[in-house]
Amino acid sequence: AASGGYWISLASDEIWASATTITGSIGIIAIIPTFEGTLKKIGINVDGVGTTKFSGAFSPARGLSEPVKDIINQSIQQGYKQFVAQVAQSRGLTFEAVDAVARGRVWSGLAAKELGLIDRLGGLREAINSAAERANLSEFEVVYIEDPPTFEDTLAAFLEETSILGSRPRPTNPGPVQTLLANLNEDLRALFALNDPKNVYALCLVCRLSW
Repeated sequence: AASGGYWISLASDEIWASATTITGSIGIIAIIPTFEGTLKKIGINVDGVGTTKFSGAFSPARGLSEPVKDIINQSIQQGYKQFVAQVAQSRGLTFEAVDAVARGRVWSGLAAKELGLIDRLGGLREAINSAAERANLSEFEVVYIEDPPTFEDTLAAFLEETSILGSRPRPTNPGPVQTLLANLNEDLRALFALNDPKNVYALCLVCRLSW
């Protein structure tokens, strides 16, 4: 993990990474898009009167004023210093040493080990075994917490399997099961295309849709 993921891992007893892991990215960035230039190209200009220099500061139709830019920059710098300080405290390094390898730069797991950003090299299995050893567990079982598959996931997997099976030689005249699956597949493709977040649709019952 990098950046936010690396920040979270600082509280752990050990940080593991594979040799080819991309990690680090110790830094903070902020992007605030404004469209005053785009609007100007189509003849739209925005103006107004405010009671303070921060009035309308984050309107996308106006550029950021210098006072607002200064506040944002100060917030970013403070957040960056906090990030670096926490890395230094967790890894037993000086602020200057961390700053020298931070500023958003990324490192391979091998380089991160040499720089002191991680503890050990290895994969998930080695990390799990190390955690079990730290917990004094001689016998343990790994349980992966995952969301149960939805109906759509299960059906999609089934249709994918039938599609693979369908690539094998088939009889010249398909049986009723093959015909049913083919029709079902076509209907489901139309159904899955209905993805309006408000579930509002207008369906023509006499039109033929092609996908």
